[in-house]
Amino acid sequence: MFGSMKSNEDYMRRCYELAISSGKKGHDSFGALLVYNGEILEEAENTADFEKHIFGHAEFNLVHKCANKYTDDIMEKSIVYTSCAPCERCLTAIASLGVHNIVCGVSYKEFCKLLPFDYHALDREGLLKQLGIDMKLTESVLEDDGMHVFEWWGGEYRPLEELIAEMDEVKRNN
Repeated sequence: MFGSMKSNEDYMRRCYELAISSGKKGHDSFGALLVYNGEILEEAENTADFEKHIFGHAEFNLVHKCANKYTDDIMEKSIVYTSCAPCERCLTAIASLGVHNIVCGVSYKEFCKLLPFDYHALDREGLLKQLGIDMKLTESVLEDDGMHVFEWWGGEYRPLEELIAEMDEVKRNN
């Protein structure tokens, strides 16, 4: 549908392009892909609108595009690529499709540098396994590049160092 690429890095670059596009539109900067047999079947950007209480994470939007469109066999053999490790809501939505592999650009640990709380390790694969869901999460693909995608968060360019310093200050004051 969208064409073939060759490596995790190629797919991740496309996720980052989608994320920047989303950020420039005023949304949070996230992007996601569904890849089957080396071909991108679907793409999605973040469209969340917090003021309207609309949950439009890129991965969730991708799940909506894929639901009832592709067979279970295709979904089981597909890989979801996402610019950043998915939130738990998105992670379970992806699992509901029957996808067993997710490749993330920015890891949970690194993303926490941009959040008002510290990172706490969580065995997401193990938790899903307890529910009977086999999932492999691969993190940190072109992670340095991925962190810079957040410079476009919400439609206004701000240097990464400034964003991290701002969150460090928030964490110090909590």
